[in-house]
Amino acid sequence: MFDAEDLKRGVVLELGDQVVLCLGLIAALPEPGPDLGLIGIGPAIQSIRAQIRQIARSELPVLILGESGTGKELIARALHEHSARRSHALVSVNMAALSEQLAAADLFGAIKGSYTGATQGRRGLFAEADGGTLFLDEIGDTPAVVQPMLLRALETGEYRPVGATRTERSSARILAATDRQLGGGSFNVPLLRRLEALVLNVPPLRERREDIGVLVRHLLQQEEAVEPSLFDARDLAAMALFDWPGNVRQLAHVVRRLLLARRSQAPMSVASILEGLVAPASSSNARSAPPAVTAEKPKSKPYRDPGSVDDESLCAALAQHQWCVRDAAEHLGVSRTSFYALLDKSSLVRQPQHIPAEELKQVMRDFPDQLDRWADVLKTPKESLKRFVRQRGD
Repeated sequence: MFDAEDLKRGVVLELGDQVVLCLGLIAALPEPGPDLGLIGIGPAIQSIRAQIRQIARSELPVLILGESGTGKELIARALHEHSARRSHALVSVNMAALSEQLAAADLFGAIKGSYTGATQGRRGLFAEADGGTLFLDEIGDTPAVVQPMLLRALETGEYRPVGATRTERSSARILAATDRQLGGGSFNVPLLRRLEALVLNVPPLRERREDIGVLVRHLLQQEEAVEPSLFDARDLAAMALFDWPGNVRQLAHVVRRLLLARRSQAPMSVASILEGLVAPASSSNARSAPPAVTAEKPKSKPYRDPGSVDDESLCAALAQHQWCVRDAAEHLGVSRTSFYALLDKSSLVRQPQHIPAEELKQVMRDFPDQLDRWADVLKTPKESLKRFVRQRGD
């Protein structure tokens, strides 16, 4: 049988061909209430929901910590939508996508002629989020030049647009998220202390395996998959035993790959896909013995020399990951800073500001409200494209 330590790590059992049980310890029965847009039934996700309900009532900054793919942006959205600011805008920005040269203008705005190419004045993100919420994703990758400016904005609500002589104010509440350790590095320590007024730690998927079945069902519903035989108990047990270093985002990618393969009658198994990612936590046969799941931390992927990434590989990685810089950089094994440097030199990947206006408008007319499709057709990173379109007001 299983001891308390086994149950603490999690135990997965297969019963026949249709039933998978995930056993674990819980401190209390779940409380009824809305899911806040977060899918799951276990104690970890219940705790996150309770913290969101409490933190949403505050006006203090919030630092959301968690591995890549755990749903930090969903939590930021839930915090905004359940706060007194929900009738105002939630403005999101990927701080890793900001360039050193234009980061201050992106955040705080600029007056006409304040820098090369500033043919007209522009509002910054702090102005857009006034009265609402400003979500600073990937805060650990914030360009060093604007970190002191951010600190002042958090402390006083005041900022100065680039080239302006007058100080502006914003009442935006700041939410920030990162998958990095910010202490002990180059990140501005006073800024970190301001951001961590409230901290919300998001558990990785391997620490809430009991939610995997519910997440798979939700993902299938999103894809309008009604086929009852898409996944059997062996499939779900393999998923429950896997450590998911990419967390919920990686699970979603795998489910969609399997769904496409099986709808096209291609020979692809859950086990074959998982073997191509990272070795699962346990290689025990779930049918021969009830396996105890070892929740070991996955080994971090070694970074490669950015100089070894050619232009074709860069473009292919972006296309494979729906033109998402974060996922493409992880796939290639380079840092996002290095990835953006590669983008600047690329002859295959286009920068949104270099795309002819009529071409951009035509793609937007052909595929209304389909950012992923715009990025794919135009061959440009979708986060930069989204920010560019918002600034243009298209």
